[in-house]
Amino acid sequence: MTDAKIAEGFLILASAVQTMLQKSGTRITRAELAERWGIHRNTLATRLAADKSLPRPGRDGKWLLSEIVEWELHRRQ
Repeated sequence: MTDAKIAEGFLILASAVQTMLQKSGTRITRAELAERWGIHRNTLATRLAADKSLPRPGRDGKWLLSEIVEWELHRRQ
């Protein structure tokens, strides 16, 4: 299997996961997002202030997991 085929398969899988997350509407807390990224929640606050491309939490203080995954995918490209 070539690298191009692997990358294509990854993008297809990522798209399927993204669609599933959008439909489920799963939301995560600040602590869960910090844990996902392996950082302290205070570091997350610093990154939010510094990087305007990061998704913002909703009024309930939680992030849509689908927006986080989408941001992570675009950041890698």
